[in-house]
Amino acid sequence: MQALSPLATELNKQIREFVPSVYPLLSELGKRIYLPQGILRQSAEANEKAYHSNATRAVAYENNKIMHLDVSRKYVPEIPPDSIFGYPPVLGNSELRKLWQTHIRTGNPLLKDAPLSKPIVTCGITHSFSLLADMFVNLGDTLILPDMTWGNYRLIFQTKVGADIHTYPFFDSDKHFNISAFKETLCQIGTDKLLILLNFPHNPTGYAITRDEAQHILDTIIECAETGCHILVMVDDAYTGFWYDSEVMQESIFGMLVNCHSNVVPVKIDGATKEEYAWGLRVGFLTFGFPEHLIHGIEGKLSGLIRANTSGATQVSQTLILEAMQSPEYTEQKQHNYETLKARALKVKEVTTDVRYANLWEVYPSHAGYFTCLSIKSGNAEEVRQILLNEYGIGTIALSDTELRVAYSCLNVSDIEEVFKKIAQVIQSYL
Repeated sequence: MQALSPLATELNKQIREFVPSVYPLLSELGKRIYLPQGILRQSAEANEKAYHSNATRAVAYENNKIMHLDVSRKYVPEIPPDSIFGYPPVLGNSELRKLWQTHIRTGNPLLKDAPLSKPIVTCGITHSFSLLADMFVNLGDTLILPDMTWGNYRLIFQTKVGADIHTYPFFDSDKHFNISAFKETLCQIGTDKLLILLNFPHNPTGYAITRDEAQHILDTIIECAETGCHILVMVDDAYTGFWYDSEVMQESIFGMLVNCHSNVVPVKIDGATKEEYAWGLRVGFLTFGFPEHLIHGIEGKLSGLIRANTSGATQVSQTLILEAMQSPEYTEQKQHNYETLKARALKVKEVTTDVRYANLWEVYPSHAGYFTCLSIKSGNAEEVRQILLNEYGIGTIALSDTELRVAYSCLNVSDIEEVFKKIAQVIQSYL
């Protein structure tokens, strides 16, 4: 067994002292990891005190200005060169972290006065989950997922770190969230450590929970925690804000999980990817339900993981998100995009539930997000996908033998009727 570094030992001590619910959840790697007090620490000290010359940074300067290529600079002329080409802090741009924390509180009234860590910047939501997998998952640890889910969860948690995944049917017979199956699955595990992943709005269906459903989920998690089980609840809020139905909960369940039980550690995973319409900038965030002053140990661990992996999200991406969120036009432009997506969602609901198609598919309830999902009654979803693509030039995603996902986020309202008409035409050919 590898001996612990004194720095890792100190971080473990801080976690046990200030956030004791976290320590039993740490993986072996999570216990070993730390941020070396080497170049980064010495460079940080020099940034504060080296008034004559700073010879610590692995960056090139000329006349106190960061070197760069004008052929790159000309594409982002209004941003200072240091905010494009310089190294960002390991945990992310401090201004962006503060602003995203405000953004989270504003969009989630339950979090208005709740203890909340300063969000940690990651290289997108996938990187956020990868960090959590490294920090909290040992080979054989149990992760609870629904049967219908984003495929990348399995790749990250099962293939990469060896989690034992237990699934439950996402929908009950009435096509509501299957709280009975969720509860039964938790009760059957019988371990002292458990990881749960919640995703609303849901990928691939676009399902969003009601507040009553959220309360049932919360009660089930608390009941499990009461048995002495230590639980990490990861809340995937990738599609937060994209709600198109007033009957569903208009904020994250994360706000209900914060401080719900001493054995429950909630973490919110979100990002600029969808919320800020910035898919390729690769900026995500990790936020824990603890006060900022208590999570130095957690931040130290994640700093080590980030340093050993990507060294941090790109500076220019963080700068672009920060500048956009501070712009006077920001709110208006976001609202415009939201209304555009909402119009598509409502049109898809109108078309897919048309009585003409009742014998061809059942559409899963969709209240939010980017997608709708069809359960086709004839044919094979992969064959349908291939025909749509090769004969009609229409791209869809086959999720199983019977399930076909359509991302209406990519479709103009004027195209929606025709797309589903073609889908119906292909399925009809199997009857």
